[in-house]
Amino acid sequence: MDPFTVIAMLAIHLLGTAGLLFLVWRLMPAAPGLAAWWMASGLFGLAYLVRLVVGMEHGDGVGVAADSLMLLAVLRFGDGVREFTGRAAWKPAATFIAWALAVSLEAAATVAFGAQGRYTALNLAIGGLYAHLAWTIAVEVGRQPRPLRAPLRLLALLMGGLSALTLVRAHSLFADGMVVAFHGPLAKVYYMYASTNAVVVGLTLLWLLFLRLNGQLADLAARDPLTGVLNRQGLDERVRRHFERPHAVPLTVLLLDIDHFKHVNDTHGHATGDAVLMAVARTLVSHLRTGDFVARVGGEEFLIGCAEGAHPDDAMVLARRLNEAVGQLQVAAPGNAVPVACTVSVGVSGRVASRADWEAGTRQADRALYQAKADGRNAVRPAVVSHAA
Repeated sequence: MDPFTVIAMLAIHLLGTAGLLFLVWRLMPAAPGLAAWWMASGLFGLAYLVRLVVGMEHGDGVGVAADSLMLLAVLRFGDGVREFTGRAAWKPAATFIAWALAVSLEAAATVAFGAQGRYTALNLAIGGLYAHLAWTIAVEVGRQPRPLRAPLRLLALLMGGLSALTLVRAHSLFADGMVVAFHGPLAKVYYMYASTNAVVVGLTLLWLLFLRLNGQLADLAARDPLTGVLNRQGLDERVRRHFERPHAVPLTVLLLDIDHFKHVNDTHGHATGDAVLMAVARTLVSHLRTGDFVARVGGEEFLIGCAEGAHPDDAMVLARRLNEAVGQLQVAAPGNAVPVACTVSVGVSGRVASRADWEAGTRQADRALYQAKADGRNAVRPAVVSHAA
């Protein structure tokens, strides 16, 4: 297959991928990384079209301008990867400096050595950027949720392969001249791989987006829509996963109930009641330790799974801390000038060593909570655990 046809196919694949990603982006404009990805694919495809129109082997200013689109495309693709994985994005100034430096070096190489210098510098720059992308993605594999790891590994492999081929091509151009740019085995392998890569990368990006969206939907199903903490479904799943882990530590159940919550609703209105629920939930979450979790299990009732720590009284210490922190809240009430205060009563279970003991632990915490309320509320009470003789 002649070079013109192969590069035309590559341009079509890139533009087709850009169009597909753009359509998905129109439906999911908030999807992380998607805007940068469709722009990157479109810029790359446009650059190849310009190269075909002006002539592939020319080293003039138009060719360098087309190449600058390729460099910008790789940088934008990297922006999309960082946005998707939650890494700190490059500042626009840093991206511009990297792009301007690469374009300047290519322009200087073009002036000094013509088309050979242009293509050598371009492939060195793009190959280096691909290598950085592959490394960035590989580092993120272990940091991302398990379902995302397979497509990220594939993406890192694709970028790594493209980097290796591009850098080999740069060396070949430097050593053998423009004769190897579009002719010979290396040129055929490079462009066929790049063309296939454009299709597979686009599908891999859609795979990643689907998995992320599926995870977000699952998370929404497991969360209380008002407070954002776990609901009963999410709590069941969290307990199951905790005890399925090897060497899972025991848990202690803390049940918290907002005191006189009906009075808050009746006196200040349900909007204020919702504000109190959200403020209490934020306070609970902010005081949890690694391994702990919180769920809303009733109208004004929350459950905390407290992972066993180094000290046997950790759960009681946490319960008292939460009781004190909620007692210090001053919740801004919609339509009320005076903020609303609230307190919680807390019941603490005995040690829950397995999933089979979870319901019994919850009942213990519930009885202790009832005792805390009977003792005047705004109190913490441990469960009275009876031991068989």
